[in-house]
Amino acid sequence: MPLTLVVLALWALAFLTFNTVVAVRVWRLTHLPRWRRVLPALLFGAALAASLSRATGTTVVAETLAFPLATATALVGMVEIRRDRTGPARGENLAGG
Repeated sequence: MPLTLVVLALWALAFLTFNTVVAVRVWRLTHLPRWRRVLPALLFGAALAASLSRATGTTVVAETLAFPLATATALVGMVEIRRDRTGPARGENLAGG
């Protein structure tokens, strides 16, 4: 097996692990509305479904949607985690009142 394939497989595994960790961390932010907590996990699930569509022979779906959805998972998740670390934005009231 060429070294390039090994490196690519390791990168893909690292990206998969990173997306899983980000989706779980955002899911555990209880102060967020439910739809914002679930969004990274839904995007990640859609990316996995698109990627698994290769097994059925529909590679167009996987080539078109899998990587952009996985990238969107990472970006949305990192934005939510960063917002949580920096605290509430101006004018945002977490107490609801």
